[in-house]
Amino acid sequence: MQEMMRLSVLNVLLFTLGIGLNSFQSHAQDVKVRSGFIQDSLRLGDAVEYYLVAEYPRELNLLFPDSTFSFDPFEFKSKYYSPTHTQGSESYDSVVYSLLSFDVSEVQYLALPVYVVNERDCTRYAIQPDSIFLKSMLTEPVPDSIQAQDLPLKTNTVYERVMQLLNYPLLLIVLGVLLIAAVLVWIIFGKRIRKYFTIKRLKKNHILFENSFINILNQLKEHFEANQTEEAVSLWKKYLEQLERKPFTKLTTRETLALEKDESLGRSLRSVDQAIYGHSTSVENALLHLQQIAYERTSKKIEEVKNG
Repeated sequence: MQEMMRLSVLNVLLFTLGIGLNSFQSHAQDVKVRSGFIQDSLRLGDAVEYYLVAEYPRELNLLFPDSTFSFDPFEFKSKYYSPTHTQGSESYDSVVYSLLSFDVSEVQYLALPVYVVNERDCTRYAIQPDSIFLKSMLTEPVPDSIQAQDLPLKTNTVYERVMQLLNYPLLLIVLGVLLIAAVLVWIIFGKRIRKYFTIKRLKKNHILFENSFINILNQLKEHFEANQTEEAVSLWKKYLEQLERKPFTKLTTRETLALEKDESLGRSLRSVDQAIYGHSTSVENALLHLQQIAYERTSKKIEEVKNG
C-alpha cells in the first residue's frame, strides 16, 4: 500500500509540476514518454530509483522494459508499477525501477525506451539519457603513493564468524551419483546382499535360542521342575515355528507327529510329556535331542538360502 501511494504521489508530481528531464513525442501517434532518475546521486552498490512514464492513445498497446532488459551500466533489482489509468481517449502508465550500480564512473547515464506493439513489429520510443552522479565514499583524499605503515587503517582484532556457503549444485550431483551407484549395486549384488543378511539373521536367532535353551537345561540337570521342562518345550516350538513358518505352538504332540512324520522326534516329545504330566524325571536326553533337531533344521535352512 505504501508503494502504491508512493507511485501515485510521483505520478501527480510528474504531470502537475512537469518533473522529467527528457521527453519525446510521436507526432504520428501522440505518444509522450518521460523518464529520469529520482535521486541526483548514488553510492556504489546502493539502490537508486528511475521512473518511466508514458501517455498515449487508449487504442495502443505499450510494453515497458522488464527484468530481462539490459540496464547497463546498472543492474535490475525490482520494479513498482501502477495500473493503467484511462481517461477519455488517453491512457497513462508509470513504472519506477529500483537499480543497482557497481560502475565506478563519476557520471552514469541511462535511457529506457517504451515499445508500441504493431501488427508485425514494435515501434521503439527512445529518449535522451538522464545522468546521475556517483557519490564518493572516501572522506579524505588518498595520495597516489604512500607507505603501508602510513595508511589511515583501523585495527579490529574481534573475531568475525564467517558463514560457510554450501555448494548446492555440487551436493545434488554427488547425491545423484551416490543414488545411481546404490541402484546399480543393488541390481548387481542385491540377491547376494539379501542372502547375506538372511543367513546372518538365522545364525543370530539360533544363538539366542541355544543360549536360552541350554540355560533351562542346566537348571533341570541340577533340579527337575515340570514348569521348566514345559518352558523348554515351548521355547523349542516357538523357535521352529519362526524358522519353518509352521504352527508348532498350536499343535499337540500327536498333531506335531502327524505333521512331521519323525519317530525319533515323537519319542522325545512323548518323554517330555511324561515328565510334565506324569512321574518321569528323565528329560535330559529328550531335550538334548530337541536341541539337536533345532540345530539340524537351522543348518538345512541356511543351506537352502545359500543355494536359493
